[in-house]
Amino acid sequence: MRTAAFLIAVALISSCAKTKDIAEDVVGVSEPWEETKTIADTCGSEKLQHLLGQNISEFDSAAHTGPVRVLGVNDIYTEDYRPERLNIFVDGNGTVVNLYCQ
Repeated sequence: MRTAAFLIAVALISSCAKTKDIAEDVVGVSEPWEETKTIADTCGSEKLQHLLGQNISEFDSAAHTGPVRVLGVNDIYTEDYRPERLNIFVDGNGTVVNLYCQ
């Protein structure tokens, strides 16, 4: 019984570690952005590239017509595909580190 509980605990802990590694890869500035640049600009992200490196307070949500999702680098989020949705990733200081349509 203890062995089974131990194996379950190890499996849960290792899956959490993998999730964290994947999340860090997704919100990074260089590699994920290179991958997402090829996706069609269906949410208006191209005209907002000036926000990279700026504080999220610089984003004028009233001027953006579609759905917007602002996420911290450690936030949990769904990966449902909504090409009209703008995803903005910010670091712990509120600085925009990545943005793309999905």
